[in-house]
Amino acid sequence: MIQAFCTDKKPPAERAEYWTDAVGKAFIRLEVHTQAETKIHGTIRQACVAGVQVGSLEASPQRMARTAPLIAADGDDSLVVSLQRTGYGIATQDGRETPIAAGQLVILDTRRPYVLDFTCPVRQHVATVPRQLVELPDSALLLTTGRAYSPGQGISGILASYVNGLVTITDRCIRAPDHCNFAPASTEFLRQGIVDVLTALIALEGTTGEQAAVEQALLQRLRAYIRAHLDEPTLAPATVAAVHHISVRYLYQLFQNEPMTVGRWIQRLRLEACRRDLVRPELAGQTVASIAHRWGFASHAHFSRTFRTVYGLSPAQWRQAGIPQAAPLPATGSLPQRPGK
Repeated sequence: MIQAFCTDKKPPAERAEYWTDAVGKAFIRLEVHTQAETKIHGTIRQACVAGVQVGSLEASPQRMARTAPLIAADGDDSLVVSLQRTGYGIATQDGRETPIAAGQLVILDTRRPYVLDFTCPVRQHVATVPRQLVELPDSALLLTTGRAYSPGQGISGILASYVNGLVTITDRCIRAPDHCNFAPASTEFLRQGIVDVLTALIALEGTTGEQAAVEQALLQRLRAYIRAHLDEPTLAPATVAAVHHISVRYLYQLFQNEPMTVGRWIQRLRLEACRRDLVRPELAGQTVASIAHRWGFASHAHFSRTFRTVYGLSPAQWRQAGIPQAAPLPATGSLPQRPGK
């Protein structure tokens, strides 16, 4: 079935209601809001390819919302692939608010609320795929919705090309029905094609997202371990990796997006702990060397050189000046406190 909608054919007073109804018939029921001073304009060309709705949408600035009442009322269970052709939008779902630029696509789940905000005229290519055709768990899907995917990112580029191709065929069928090549025998294969590529993208991104969550949790444990064992002279990247049964190479990989390497971070935490102890009145009777040794520095000379490099004063000068604080560190997490030392 092929459908076409255009607000320009309706009186101005009827366009808002007509457009909301058109969006619901072509793709999915949404609340549509426009600015009072904005003249509503919208066109849709859409076709059904063996249960998958594909089509193009052009619209004036507006806000489209899939709300909880609509979800409860229609019970639709679909995945929407929205490919931005021109204009700019912001997609919000599952706690993610993502800018969508021309050329990017976003995946949305109609079973959960989402919002599409367009602050300028927009043109989109849209495919609505029944959820049951994508045989992946919701845990993978939750990691992929409401995120922007660019054509240059591997599988998302294939999906964008596929959606564009289906929409091109749809437009051709509307403009020249006699030359429509949506042959009934081919529609099942066309549907399976978009389902397979969409499934591949969700599987890839879902796995990547799960791995990222696992690595973030491990990174938090590594940080906590380092802080708790900072006064141990043997604490080093190799020992941290060994305790957590990972390779040193993987340890450095986990810290690759941090402000500094794991080795440098350990050193900086130790320096900061020494800096604090040097100006604590109750430790005034302890030597600089003993404080450095307590926090894992085996060489007093190395400690003094490193301290001066970071803080601009020698440890003795720092203690004499009695400076209570240094500039905030570019390291992750809070610095250690050792009460009673």
